Amino acid sequence: MAKTGILTVVMVSLMLSMSVAVTAQRGASDTGRHDLVGKPFDAVISRIGDGDTLDAIPVGESRAIRIRLEGIDAPEQDEVFGREAMALIRGLLFEQRVRVHGRELDRYGRLVARVARDGTDASAQLIRAGLACHAYAYDAALAREEAQARTAGAGFWAAAAKKPACATTTAFSARQQTGAPPPSVPPALESAARGRTATAFRGNVESRLYHAPHCRNYTCRNCTQVFASEAEAKAAGFRPAGDCLKH
Repeated sequence: MAKTGILTVVMVSLMLSMSVAVTAQRGASDTGRHDLVGKPFDAVISRIGDGDTLDAIPVGESRAIRIRLEGIDAPEQDEVFGREAMALIRGLLFEQRVRVHGRELDRYGRLVARVARDGTDASAQLIRAGLACHAYAYDAALAREEAQARTAGAGFWAAAAKKPACATTTAFSARQQTGAPPPSVPPALESAARGRTATAFRGNVESRLYHAPHCRNYTCRNCTQVFASEAEAKAAGFRPAGDCLKH
């Protein structure tokens, strides 16, 4: 083959590789969006990953962001009731305009958020149907929804139904199995709220959330502000992070 022919083949191969890379990049979801934390916005749901993970394109933008629904843990696709959870979310949100309230970024860069369509909260809908557990970030309304779903035997709470991992490992499951009612305040923060700890807390200077040492994101990149107590963190305008409510 002549040199010009070889060069042509090489150039075509490079151009194809670059095209594939650009296409893959455009199709990927955008993570690490600190600018969306604490800022409600409208978006259109472009992809459903599973029962509690989805992609959304903010109105006025062209690139999707990855969202993890706050306050719940839905079964994985290969778990029992995983497909049902995904189907519910797909029917409620897919290709629909929604309102997103971003709370924080998780360790994977996903926006942990509450997502609602026409006032219907996706996290609450999954819990109400017995297709997700209330987990990670304590919410009194979600705790009540889970208690009612258990009583009604909805979804995987039915007596004869097989249980996904979240239904056997969450703190709320343990409390319900012993007959104890859901707590009115997050137990992981209760003692600190009463001033009975001298543990150092770290504040995320971007999201304005604070973390205790047991929290998953305690050593996050932006957790550079240190507080001697929760009271000190709150006085500085910081809020407790959702990852601190499960340990």
